[in-house]
Amino acid sequence: MTHQEQLQALMVRIDALEQRERQLTYASNAYQAILTTLLGILDKPTRDRVISMVDQAHDVAYTKANLEQKGNILGADDITQRIFLFAQGRASQPK
Repeated sequence: MTHQEQLQALMVRIDALEQRERQLTYASNAYQAILTTLLGILDKPTRDRVISMVDQAHDVAYTKANLEQKGNILGADDITQRIFLFAQGRASQPK
């Protein structure tokens, strides 16, 4: 394979990865909007119970996870906490 062919193959892979990243971003944004909307329309006691249950599930999952999974859980936790804060009307307040 020539350098030009290797470069072409690499560019195709980069384009595919960038497209996949865009799709994941769109999906993530959609899920965030849906979850925020659902939590936002719940009455406060129900919303607080849902948030508490998710926090408990997070703790259990983190405890049972391997090292790689723990990194994924921590990354997802940041997004989840932002969703919870927004749904609780505290989006502009520091954590």
